[in-house]
Amino acid sequence: MRLIKPSVALALLLATAAPAWAAPVEISFARFFGSCEADYGNLTDPAKATGECGIITALTNKFNAEHRGQIVVRTQVVEHASYYSQLGARIVGRDVPAVAILHSSALNDFVKRGLIAPLDAEFRKVGIASADFTPQAETAVTIDGQHYALPFDTHSWLWHFNLNLMRKAGLVKDGEPVLPHSPQQLLAQARQFKQATGKPYFIWLTANDPAFFARTLLSMIGQQNGSLFPKDDFHIDLHSPIVRDAVQLLKTMYEEGLTSRGMDYSVALQGFAAGEGAVMINGTWIIGDLLRQSKQADSATYQGYTATPFPQLYGTSAMWADNHIMVMLKGGTADARSHAAALSFLKFLYDEGGVWARTGQLPTRRSVIDSAAFRQLPLRSGIATIARDGVALPIEVARQAIITKTLGDALISTVVYGADVAQTLTRTETSINRMLERDAQFQGDAATAR
Repeated sequence: MRLIKPSVALALLLATAAPAWAAPVEISFARFFGSCEADYGNLTDPAKATGECGIITALTNKFNAEHRGQIVVRTQVVEHASYYSQLGARIVGRDVPAVAILHSSALNDFVKRGLIAPLDAEFRKVGIASADFTPQAETAVTIDGQHYALPFDTHSWLWHFNLNLMRKAGLVKDGEPVLPHSPQQLLAQARQFKQATGKPYFIWLTANDPAFFARTLLSMIGQQNGSLFPKDDFHIDLHSPIVRDAVQLLKTMYEEGLTSRGMDYSVALQGFAAGEGAVMINGTWIIGDLLRQSKQADSATYQGYTATPFPQLYGTSAMWADNHIMVMLKGGTADARSHAAALSFLKFLYDEGGVWARTGQLPTRRSVIDSAAFRQLPLRSGIATIARDGVALPIEVARQAIITKTLGDALISTVVYGADVAQTLTRTETSINRMLERDAQFQGDAATAR
């Protein structure tokens, strides 16, 4: 018996599910990343695109070109800040996209409300090998032993270095930054840098960006094999010594002037470009921009930029990580033909994971991470460990966006504005736990009603 390849089987399904005269099946694709149709609206070669918007636009165009006459993907772009509220409104209004991008930190909220079904059978049908998912990506899309989404990338916290400034403080060796490997070494190096240059060691995002502190704290807790949810998925613990010590370390660095002050996201990027500090803690997604910047003669990082995963300050290598994932929401496809088309698009995105890695995000497939093509991209071999060591809140924890903001706001209060650490964390713990208990009660009532 001759086996039919999954991609061929899909093509056959699409062909036989509709009469010969039928128009191409249209499926909708809801995403953020901005709109750049003016620059990339007709581009079908992702290698000629740059940035997240450019590459995802070119990828979609390539898929449409390869499936001309069969499938048309209609992209629906929503601003990042309002994406989830608009997606929720569309679901209520039964205007559901066939494929939608989510963060893995939001996946559980959709699954527990019955909006997404497992995809294991569909993955087998089209040839998506979940065994090839990286350890971090596997965790990010698996709930109760089943895969509910296609992991598209892993993004994480990096330390972005101005080597030109680090060199002035004697903190460069063999062309690489000297990394601290304990809280004590971190403080010593930051103080050494400030004394040598008169500048703060860190550029921090302390204004209008609560996620900065929450992600940094998660990295530090993960490196101590700790958890913010040691008991269960409904009770956060902010009383543990490792949490209090980590917060105190952040507070000490800020109080000693070892960090920048009053910078939001855009100002921090400008400050790093101007050489206002040596280390900016920020995401994988800006690697490409900072590499291009380092080639400009008027940049403070000219020929002097590198990036590393969050250094190991404690006993274990760990750093905050999240994922962009692709889901098929219930009600997003009207029939077998459109369902097959949506699966075909997922398979295409799975196959093109290496292309998306040019954004700075990490691939979610072991085979791509280990490939020569990926390792040859600038800095990528050095950050590949994130695919193994990335940590996040347990995926079963609900309302993670709210938890991150609430925790981040609390850390801003203590680190930046000097609020009492114990009192602030106690209030925050109580607030988060009450929210999670209410959510659990709501889910229980909804399940009973069904």
